[in-house]
Amino acid sequence: MSALTRLFFDPVDSDRQRAASRYQFTGDRRLWLVPVALGAAFLALGLALGFGDLQRFFYAYLVGWAFAVSISIGALFFVMIQHITKARWSVTLRRIPEMLAANLPLLGVLGIPVLIGYHDLYHWSHADLYEPGAGFDYILAGKASYFFAPFEAGAFPFFWVARYVVFFVLWSVIARKLYTLSVGNDTEPSAENTFKLRKVSAWGIPVSAVAVSFFSYDMLMSLEPHWFSTMWGVYYFAGGWLGALCLVTFLALLLKRNGMLQHEVSTEHLQDMGKFMFAFVVFWTYIAFSQYMLYWYGNLPEETLWFHKRAFEGYGTVGQALVWFHFVLPFLILLPRFSKRFYPILGVMAGWLLVMHWIDLWWVAMPSIIPAGDHYGAAEAHALLAPAMEGAQTVLTNMQQAPILSDGVPEIASPESALPEAALFDTLKAHLVPAKFHLVDILCGLGFLFLLPGLTLLRASRHALTPYNDPYFDDSLRFENV
Repeated sequence: MSALTRLFFDPVDSDRQRAASRYQFTGDRRLWLVPVALGAAFLALGLALGFGDLQRFFYAYLVGWAFAVSISIGALFFVMIQHITKARWSVTLRRIPEMLAANLPLLGVLGIPVLIGYHDLYHWSHADLYEPGAGFDYILAGKASYFFAPFEAGAFPFFWVARYVVFFVLWSVIARKLYTLSVGNDTEPSAENTFKLRKVSAWGIPVSAVAVSFFSYDMLMSLEPHWFSTMWGVYYFAGGWLGALCLVTFLALLLKRNGMLQHEVSTEHLQDMGKFMFAFVVFWTYIAFSQYMLYWYGNLPEETLWFHKRAFEGYGTVGQALVWFHFVLPFLILLPRFSKRFYPILGVMAGWLLVMHWIDLWWVAMPSIIPAGDHYGAAEAHALLAPAMEGAQTVLTNMQQAPILSDGVPEIASPESALPEAALFDTLKAHLVPAKFHLVDILCGLGFLFLLPGLTLLRASRHALTPYNDPYFDDSLRFENV
């Protein structure tokens, strides 16, 4: 096995033949070959079509890639939490998320197109925003060091790229260590391996939590560099964790359907995965609504602008669809015990929620595209944001200067300089690309949707499908829901 294969795909030599036959991958190789081939073909076709509109391609690729990264990170957290809590119920299916998380080194390489296209993706990367004059953006000038340090504002975003490298090195080291120890324990069982897995998980969880938060800020939140949310990292994590649960469940059902893991992964295990899916449908909704509610309650123009942009030109319809099809429908379907133990329903819901997770990230990213008729400089962005910022500044100034009434409440004058609400909304609409699922969006989404499970199944074909020498393996076989 070549050094590159060890580094980016599988650090452990194939040892499938050393496992008992009931633990081996016995499916047809088309089980992994077809999704890998389809995924690569879809991405290649998306690139070919994207040459006509590179900005759209980079956005479509970013959404698909961030979708795959979030699921792999969710799988990594799932594995670490099982180790740190000494969970026994999940041991027999733990190998699936281990192999899913092992995709992180390769995903770090697959993120290179995002680094190449950063000038088309991120408005903060344009040098004219930091040059004195009418287009100078004082807000971004204050944030410039976060992207460009140690270079000057508008130069190469060294600090941004450096963080990208650090994040994927950290995740890759943690995922590789957990995967290597677990697979190695199949052929050379030792209680010491179990303790090592817990130690790695103990420091891996907080390190990965910080990394995933800043990763989500850098790759998605900075698409709208004036806007900020302290809940954004949790929002991205919630979607990724839910996506990981769905993909693990879907792959377990796929393996069982093809005659593998018949006794090791039972209805009891899959019911628990269904419970997790149900719980994190609610958790994702809670985080999404809480984030919206706080900005709605504060009602500050520079903060609500992000939500206003996602309420016009068809994006509001997509947002409403997320409410109904990412929350209400899955909530009602996964609520009964029966649906979590009936494989067809559970499999359909796992696939459905994966699609909804991609649509959620699409809804987050696509309104940030600057229309083709707009210039990429700061003047247009300033023209869009200035009325809202001016109105907010006028309100604050009037609050400081207003006389205090007898009941202690300032008498605030109406900000005459603020743009009327209807005019502001018209300005927003004029600077939005209408919501439309382009073919390149779908191709990039399908590319990663097929590539991720395909690579996971290819890795599974090289090793045992379950950690059969884990000290809690027998306990997991006997697991039953109370």
